Amino acid sequence: MQQKKLRAMIKHAYENVPFYHMKFNQAGIRPDDVKSIEDLAKVPVTTKAEIQASSLKDIAARSFDVSKCLKRTTSGSTGIPLTVFLDRQALEVEMALLGRTYFEDGLRLSDKMVRIADPEDFPNRQHLYERFGILPTKYISIFDNTKRQVSIIEKYRPDVLRGYVSCVEVLADFCRENGKNINLRLVFTGAELLDKNARQLISSVFRADLFDLYVSVEFGLMGWECHEHSGYHVNVESVLFEFARNGEVVSHGEKGEIICTGLVNKALPLIRYKMGDIGVLSDDQCQCGIALPLIKIIEGRVGDFLVTTSGKIVPPTIFFPYPFEDVMWIKQFRIIQESRYRIVFEIIVKEGYNIHEDKLAAARARIKQFFGEDMEVIFKIVEKIKADSSGKLRKVISKVPIDMAFS
Repeated sequence: MQQKKLRAMIKHAYENVPFYHMKFNQAGIRPDDVKSIEDLAKVPVTTKAEIQASSLKDIAARSFDVSKCLKRTTSGSTGIPLTVFLDRQALEVEMALLGRTYFEDGLRLSDKMVRIADPEDFPNRQHLYERFGILPTKYISIFDNTKRQVSIIEKYRPDVLRGYVSCVEVLADFCRENGKNINLRLVFTGAELLDKNARQLISSVFRADLFDLYVSVEFGLMGWECHEHSGYHVNVESVLFEFARNGEVVSHGEKGEIICTGLVNKALPLIRYKMGDIGVLSDDQCQCGIALPLIKIIEGRVGDFLVTTSGKIVPPTIFFPYPFEDVMWIKQFRIIQESRYRIVFEIIVKEGYNIHEDKLAAARARIKQFFGEDMEVIFKIVEKIKADSSGKLRKVISKVPIDMAFS
């Protein structure tokens, strides 16, 4: 099925999208050269910067009127905001895939849901099924303060909550600190790296099963967790995954940069598009019985990876909860690597706790031991950690260009 869809998409993009027509010609290939998934490696990769730098008439298919398509814009958390357009068929497939995920994970038709999202993504009107009392959904702005968000949720009394990882984590922390008792049955997170600490906090505060979704503006819902929580099932019907290292596709079980090819959206095709995420494709069969392939690990975005003074690349997961042995005094922290030789920790101290210099000194020594003695380690005690313009609150930010050698 994937190969059939791939061949059709390659032919469509070559004939209708000037950007890909030129890209194929420059690489000296034609649609007939891509007969299988393995042949896809002949096609040059596409970057977000390339798409952003191109005019709409070059990247959109001439056979579609984009004014009749759904417009979506990425948050720009990587520094490169991007606008994409979805045709009607792509939107319908996405809704179906989302429905499959929800119901596999235990959603009921009668459940009330709260979505914490960017107001620009709020629907213009109720879905038809909501008018019949099926999955009524209330939308809350990510830009509302946490107290107001909690007040709305308490009044609405939902069964299900969905939102960015950082937004839901902040919400859970507020409820814990203020004795708010919000019981949910299901929580869906996405759009950001979910670490073990955040998962445990959210699940315990809301007394709910938590399912993480691998979602992007470009491809919609690409992967999702089942009850086994052994990885992310890939939606093979809508997207084709590759994992590459130093420009070469890697085998199952090997870490690689994720490259995706959309199989449904013909209004704005994306072929061999670099997601900027790092992951591992597993060949294990999930115990849940679902035969969809698994992405075993998603370690974060390229822009979240850190670099030691010797040039070794480190995933952001090393800092959850490392390097602090005792985190009871920390309300929230963020790591910013400003250069190869300087790393900054922004820390919010919990009310009623004192800052212990010996703990900071021990953490500094541990960081230097791992990152190199030449690493300058700065701890900044702050009252608030500012979220991105998208409303996301990234835990790790690296300003160091990463050569994805996976050293």
